[in-house]
Amino acid sequence: MQTQTMTQADPAAAIHELLHRYLAAVRANDLEALRATFDPKANVAHYYVKGDSVRTITLDQFIDTISSLHAKYDNAEEKGGEPDIRIMNHLASVRLPFAFVMGPNVLEGEDLFNLAFCKGEWKIIHKSYYL
Repeated sequence: MQTQTMTQADPAAAIHELLHRYLAAVRANDLEALRATFDPKANVAHYYVKGDSVRTITLDQFIDTISSLHAKYDNAEEKGGEPDIRIMNHLASVRLPFAFVMGPNVLEGEDLFNLAFCKGEWKIIHKSYYL
């Protein structure tokens, strides 16, 4: 079995760039750029306090949610804090504190990303978050 070789000189810098592109795409409601930060098979999960359950949605459903927030509010923006990045060969985990601004509302939480280095670039393969 062959193992993938990392070819990037600075994986942490590349992950910071991926996070920057993710946040910029959410802010701009650039759905194509947002989708490009994810692996096509990625999923998104979060915990619903009201129903005391975990809900997993597809990437398409997540992108639709971002689009609907932009349609509902004059502004919809995720402002990220300083990420905690842990890299293990071709995989990484990232904790990213955030404030999500939707009109006059601000929700604070933390994104938990799992990333994979595939075909020469980092992609989000799973996103969990809590508010």
